[in-house]
Amino acid sequence: MTSDWQNPITAFVYTDELSQYQLSAEHPLRPIRLQHMHELMKSSGLFDLANVDSPAPRVATKAEIETSHDPDYVSIVEAISNGAIAPGMGEFGLGSSDNPVREGMYETTALCVGSTLTASELVTSGKADIAFAPAGGVHHHAMPRSAAGFGVFNDAVIAMKAMVEAGLRVAYIDIDCHHGDGVQIGHYDSDQVLTISIHESGQWLFPGTGYVQEIGSGDGTGYSVNIPLAPYTQDDEWHKAFDEVIPPLVRAFKPDVLFTQLGIDTHFQDPLTHLALTTQGFNLAVQKLGSLAAEIGKWVAVGGGGYDLSAVARSWTMALATMANHDLPDQIPSTFDSLQHLTNFADVPPEPSEDRYLSEIQSFNNGTLKEIRALVLPKFGI
Repeated sequence: MTSDWQNPITAFVYTDELSQYQLSAEHPLRPIRLQHMHELMKSSGLFDLANVDSPAPRVATKAEIETSHDPDYVSIVEAISNGAIAPGMGEFGLGSSDNPVREGMYETTALCVGSTLTASELVTSGKADIAFAPAGGVHHHAMPRSAAGFGVFNDAVIAMKAMVEAGLRVAYIDIDCHHGDGVQIGHYDSDQVLTISIHESGQWLFPGTGYVQEIGSGDGTGYSVNIPLAPYTQDDEWHKAFDEVIPPLVRAFKPDVLFTQLGIDTHFQDPLTHLALTTQGFNLAVQKLGSLAAEIGKWVAVGGGGYDLSAVARSWTMALATMANHDLPDQIPSTFDSLQHLTNFADVPPEPSEDRYLSEIQSFNNGTLKEIRALVLPKFGI
């Protein structure tokens, strides 16, 4: 570690340029969410803390993007971004309602990738203990040769490949509601990256993958780990699965770096998904990830999904405060007016599931854990 982990050097890698574009008028991913989050962080005094820095992100180079994406795909994104007409763009997953084309898409995505690379470089160089790039992570569905699930260039894959090239072992933990399929594929045959995704089961939610049986191939066999959960899983049940699988696996793997994707589309008010976490349930996960990071000494965090603007602003503000070991007040500061009608950081929890539904949820999730105990944990001597 480069400093006392009681006051870890925490870098928040962001610029408002990352929030000032629109995918389409109807698109559920609204980059403006990052501006609301940033305003709440400022109102909460997080950037006044001595151990929090706010470095600007750099732009990823084309060569860096092409370490993980087909050059033909990268070139067509660049051409469309500059206003070219591309009749064959559908082959590359572009032009759908999920992945609309727009001028400037290459530039904003390269900046997003650059923010994640900036965060990873700060941590791996020892200039920061923790770096959080909230614009990153949302591209975790992007594939080597195509856009998918709102993702164009997979910043997490690109950053972790650079870390592996530098001789580092990386534990990637994805707590987004959707399975991190693009990241899994990016490292599916590697034993240098342990990918763990805890998510709503693909039986009910895009991308329809992320089953326990997807464990990797070749040298990577056993190093892809999936924890699919039932819809309407709430805080307690979610954390039961997290606690049984994630900390022991990470400790057994002994990584050099912890890399986390902190999607907050697990929130019970999220319009696209069906898990039922609260902001405090989410932040408890961040606290647990922080404990693992303290043991490792290096933590890179990115954002991810999150389509309820209030949940995004509150949860990622809570996350940055947790990283910096700072206690937030219970109430939203009165100076924050970027979003209306916010009163508290914590939620009033949703109503508990009825007994018969809770029994079904627990049965499904216990089945997942049973499969993991049989198929995954023995690989690591657990």
